[in-house]
Parts: sequence; C-alpha cells; structure tokens
Amino acid sequence: LAGATTIQDMNVRDMVTMAPSIVVGTVEASSSRWNDDRSLIVTDIRIRVVDVLKGPSVSEVVFTQPGGRVGKLRVDVDGAAAYPVGDEAVLFLAPDAKGGQQVLGLSRGRFDIVTDARSGKKSVKGLKASDVQALQAAKPGLTDEPAQAASDRKMQLDDFLSGVRQMVVSGKGGK
Repeated sequence: LAGATTIQDMNVRDMVTMAPSIVVGTVEASSSRWNDDRSLIVTDIRIRVVDVLKGPSVSEVVFTQPGGRVGKLRVDVDGAAAYPVGDEAVLFLAPDAKGGQQVLGLSRGRFDIVTDARSGKKSVKGLKASDVQALQAAKPGLTDEPAQAASDRKMQLDDFLSGVRQMVVSGKGGK
C-alpha cells in the first residue's frame, strides 16, 4: 500500500511568520482516538513547555495530528511524526480547522533536540540548507554542524533558539 502527503516547502523564516506559537518542550503523553465523526484515527500529543519563543506564555500545549492506533486498527500518515514520551523538540504550532492546535506542516514544523552523549551539549537536528541560511541571515555568526546528508544538518540548540528569537523580535518572520 502506497501513501503520499503533500507538505508545503517552508524554511524556518516562513514558519516563524506563519506560526502564532513556537515552543520548546518535552513529550509528556500521547493518546490515539477516533475523531468526532469517526472517519479518522487521530493522536493527541501533550507537551510540557520549557520555553516559549513566540505566542502566549503556557506551561503545556496539546495538539492533534492525523494517524495513530485504536485497538488493532492503525492508521499511518506520511509526514506525521511519532512523539515518544521524553522526546524534546522545538515546535511551530498553528490553529487547526477545529480551533485546536497542530504542528505546522506535520513534521516540518518540528525540530528534534538531541543531546550529545559525550559533551552533553544539545543540538537541533533536521535542518535543511534553507533553514540554516535563514537563521544565519537573522543572526550572523551561527554555524551548522557537518552533516552526512542534506536533511541531516544540526545546529547547537542555543544558536537555533537565538536565531528564531531574532526573527520574532525583528519582525523578519514574526509579528
């Protein structure tokens, strides 16, 4: 069975402009259920917020994405990311059609935070070249880490957050 999902190509600057809320947080829980008209399985993800880069100050956000498992039935949606408890991420959030929240562009609006086992330093992974260019334009001097693949770029977490904050404050990507 083949599947396809079309996601608008956006870089970090585009997402800063489009997302009313940008948070840094840790996955606390996720649970799947049928949507209201029982036409699709969806998953609600609860995030403990540790930092707000844009939007109202909150300690927790809950958002919904398509796909998940209810009983023996599982629905996979291309472009929707898994959210294991304990994962850390920077999330670009936008309203969904029902007034709740969703991650912008499914997994595109999610940047995973990884911790180097040796140094303990945190980085953001999954950057595209256009993300790095947008962040460097907002805050010159930021550098990305060498990557094995073009979609495998990393940047120190503090540098990433600094670049996003600069875009929000300057209005170049934020309101």
